[in-house]
Amino acid sequence: MPPDAVAEQTAYRRGVVRHRAWALWAVAPLALLAGCAPSDDVTAPVVEAGVVDLPATQDDHALPDDRSLPDAEALDAPDASPPSDAADVATLDSADAPPPEDAVDAPPVTGPLFDLAAIRDARGAACTYGSARTVFHEGALVEVRDASYQSWESLDGVLVPITIRGYLARPVGLSGRSAGVILAHGLGGAADEGAAAGLAARTRTTVLAYTGPGGGTLPSNTSGGRASAYDRGRRMFDTLRDPRGSWFWGHVTAAMRGLTCLASHPEVDGSRLGMTGFSAGSVATLVAAGTDDRIVAAVALSGTLAWDVATRAPNAWQHSLLTAAGLDTTSPGWTRLLETVVSPDRVRGTAGNVLMMNGTTDEFFPLTAHLATFDALPPARRRMSLSGNFDHGCYSLTGIESRAAIEERADLRAKGAQRMWFGRYLTGVSDYARLPSSPTMTLTPAAGATLVTALVDETVSALPVEEVRFWWSGDRALTFASVALARRSANVYAAVVPVSVGPDAVVYVDAQFRTRALVSPGRFSLSSPPVFASTLVPQIRRIMTCTP
Repeated sequence: MPPDAVAEQTAYRRGVVRHRAWALWAVAPLALLAGCAPSDDVTAPVVEAGVVDLPATQDDHALPDDRSLPDAEALDAPDASPPSDAADVATLDSADAPPPEDAVDAPPVTGPLFDLAAIRDARGAACTYGSARTVFHEGALVEVRDASYQSWESLDGVLVPITIRGYLARPVGLSGRSAGVILAHGLGGAADEGAAAGLAARTRTTVLAYTGPGGGTLPSNTSGGRASAYDRGRRMFDTLRDPRGSWFWGHVTAAMRGLTCLASHPEVDGSRLGMTGFSAGSVATLVAAGTDDRIVAAVALSGTLAWDVATRAPNAWQHSLLTAAGLDTTSPGWTRLLETVVSPDRVRGTAGNVLMMNGTTDEFFPLTAHLATFDALPPARRRMSLSGNFDHGCYSLTGIESRAAIEERADLRAKGAQRMWFGRYLTGVSDYARLPSSPTMTLTPAAGATLVTALVDETVSALPVEEVRFWWSGDRALTFASVALARRSANVYAAVVPVSVGPDAVVYVDAQFRTRALVSPGRFSLSSPPVFASTLVPQIRRIMTCTP
């Protein structure tokens, strides 16, 4: 993490956020821990979001039109859609900006949401790669190229071609056709070649990191289209005329178009594709995995669906985004977003395998939303890993634990999840040929204390258990404490904890595993689903002050 991360957070809270609440997505330089943000010598990117819940999804055979795709020069012409968040910032306070009403006169567009036949058509994707340059990341040489391809965004119900830009990274010496992985950034972020190279080195895959519509920090990673911040952030909720008008639809579609480029690349095995991302990149990962069965494995980091559940908490940070856009949780644009693009129903038929890693005190994605999303995934294809006291930015200011301790824990879980999950399902790493099942726990009251008993899968000889901890919160998930459980017998770990589990409690157990490598063993964790009252509304720290 950059040494100025805390100063950056403070500056956003005291300055930019005071005028444009959407900019506070930038206070999450934590994407660094997930390998989804810039390397240490680059300013941390703005982070992101997702959204969520309700009725059955529409059929997945929707509708890019039949027009031919213009070339990159035409897409980037002066009269094209704003090419970056920087351009949109000027628009926010312009007298010519679109009106803030959450209404449209034209009838809404109806029909399917994602046209997988069009999305998978490589003929119109125009996948292009630049000259190779070699960089060194995570102990490996990696070849990186600029990349671009064609996707779409919806403007007033009409699909318009846009150019998506980013980076293709592949470890030097990786022979034959490798697995391919899409790397998605968070809201306000952009593709980063250091993050792409790090993930490629970590997983021994070919990685395509892309910038979603309108985002970018450099000519090489700036994509066409309207950014998430367009019109004070209303672009995220632009769903009334057409749910595809939401920036999140554009982000997900760009990811799946990236899969098409990977599948058609001569050095990639199209039957071994995966996706990962942090925050809004995690949301895109979940929606894409539930929509596109080409995704064999997905690692969703610090991002969930079920935002209707998240916003039951009055301090949930989505409220600030809605307020900045002139909306609230009763606005039709928000409601339709929940019902379509980011509904948890989109993941119920997920064909691939999904691992969700989340911080226990996340201000955007609290454990209630995490569990609602996890429960919608097919049981045989899911695992979770929880990171105690980790969140979207406030953890470095709360004093609950040292910042270094929280970051080290999150780093192990995020990078370990990517290494292990993709090693198991994409690259055939022998250490991960079989994975442990998720731990379970039993709580027994004992005279003002609690006997915690955990069952942990010790049957995978290649992955011995390194540590088992019981985590609990007595203040509605605002803060967590933990205690190590002692091994009592095969698969059984237990301890008497001097606390009573009350109605505001949130509890889970976390088992940390390691490979048997003598040098730099791989480490990861698997957690039990958190247990809490069905009526729980988590305490969430305020966006401006990080106070409850």
